[in-house]
Amino acid sequence: MVKKLIFFGLVLIFLGVLLSFNISTAYFTTESSFPVSIVVPEDNYCIKNGITKLSDCMLVMENYASSPEEAKTYIESKGNATTNQTAPTITFQETTTEVSNTTNGVISTTAHFTLGKSYTFNSTTGMFTLTDYNNNDLSDEYINYYTCGSTTGTYRDCTTMYQIKAYEKVQSGTTTTYKVTKAIRYTYKVLESLDSEIGLYATNDDDGTSYFYRGAVENNYLSFAGFIWRIVRINGNGSIRLIYSGTSTNATGSATSIGTSQYNSKYFDPTYVGYKYHENFQLKEDTTQVNYINISDNNVYYYSDSYSFNEETRKFTLNGNKISGTWESANQEAIASYPYTCLSTAENGTCDFLLRLKGYNSPTSAKVNYITYSSVNYPSLLNNTSDSTIKGKIDSWYLTNIQNKQDSNGVSYASYLSDEVFCNDRTFTSGDGFSFSKTTIFSPYYRVLNQKQPSLSCSQDSDKFTVSPEKGNGKLTYPVGLITVDEAAFAGGVYLSANPEYYLYTGQIYWTMSPYYFTSSNASAHAWHVNSTGSLHAYWVSASYGVRPVVNLSADILITGGDGTKVNPYMVALS
Repeated sequence: MVKKLIFFGLVLIFLGVLLSFNISTAYFTTESSFPVSIVVPEDNYCIKNGITKLSDCMLVMENYASSPEEAKTYIESKGNATTNQTAPTITFQETTTEVSNTTNGVISTTAHFTLGKSYTFNSTTGMFTLTDYNNNDLSDEYINYYTCGSTTGTYRDCTTMYQIKAYEKVQSGTTTTYKVTKAIRYTYKVLESLDSEIGLYATNDDDGTSYFYRGAVENNYLSFAGFIWRIVRINGNGSIRLIYSGTSTNATGSATSIGTSQYNSKYFDPTYVGYKYHENFQLKEDTTQVNYINISDNNVYYYSDSYSFNEETRKFTLNGNKISGTWESANQEAIASYPYTCLSTAENGTCDFLLRLKGYNSPTSAKVNYITYSSVNYPSLLNNTSDSTIKGKIDSWYLTNIQNKQDSNGVSYASYLSDEVFCNDRTFTSGDGFSFSKTTIFSPYYRVLNQKQPSLSCSQDSDKFTVSPEKGNGKLTYPVGLITVDEAAFAGGVYLSANPEYYLYTGQIYWTMSPYYFTSSNASAHAWHVNSTGSLHAYWVSASYGVRPVVNLSADILITGGDGTKVNPYMVALS
């Protein structure tokens, strides 16, 4: 019995020694010297070690270094982030579920679906791709076919796909609705997630070396102004970029945004990819022939032999003699005698631009010349005189929740922030940047989608959105903007690759500030967004998606507590 008591006492003494050992500075390494397992106190590592600046704390918390300089050496030794793949590296497995809805349909459309006989699944991206596909109305012929549920002919890639087992055709007046009432739903689950790249990495921006978070980061939470933010990066000048993440560290989906908004309510000119834009327009009849594809094969449109333009409303109206019909049924007569159309289903409908019909391609495509009231040239497009729709929403939120809100000492939270560049990169790699009849590929498209080489530099002064003209264009009202697609790519996002594991994934689609392209095939401006799957994607600027404001804390902001984790977000104060 005595021996047992002595042994138990020795165990307690040994445990006490372990607990008294300062393990906050210890970490275990592999041959590559990267941390494998770290055990640290819950809080106050930085404060206990005399590190008071937030940016310095973020650096040393990467590997519990003794100084920011030591941490920088470690971070830079990781090398460049592998931005041609997601972080973390994920392997997906497809899953299936039987679904049914006889009331509203599992999926439904008043047009047609893109339907494939078969499909492929990419276990790296989580994407299904339809094969041997066409666009058509539902019929018995397409039982057991696969669809992404889209009516767009080019949309054959998705992360949720359906195999049609039963359908219903509902007629209401002149409108036919096709409902898939029973299906097998295909989606993915994460089979394996490898944190091959996680934490802080280094790259250059226009102010120096920037340290950005990448992958499944769990120590970049910060509490500020009564909201939770995720830290995106330390900018090259030491200021700290944050993205809004709701009012709780547990927030997901729509709770991580301030609501939804169109990027711009107008879409029909390249100028509308601007965070601010300029309408230096003139009436133009273009002789360049374009294949226009945004035609519904079921819609009855009006066609006329003349048109008018209203200078005050900036709208086109069909005049003179008119006919109506689907494009397939009316194309020959329309091209010969009634060549003008707004593709309006209302006889007296007005449009933002006009098509002069030149030839028939298919039930959903036509050869056309554009008649537009549109941008005169590229330089004037960059004058930044009008706020985008999303800028108006962000500014309104900022005024109420940051500018007019005070901390416990009665100081406006705006005093915590630094005026840094928000890059709305409208440089382009093809097209001319302003014409309807030429597709303009903006540089963020080329960098992120083609090259997979994002950049934190902003080359064009007119695209450097700031409050003060000293560092940028001086066109902002407040020092707040949006994340760029380049920052999302550095964080671990990849075009058309699902990523539910990295820190920018919320389960909601939300806008970035980066232009994608203006396409001549449907006369529409597109901007990048982070998709609901975590992939990087783009869509018409007139779509309504989530809004996550981005701000920059000043470089000298102090840390008063926290370790950046979900249970202990960083707390900050003015220096």
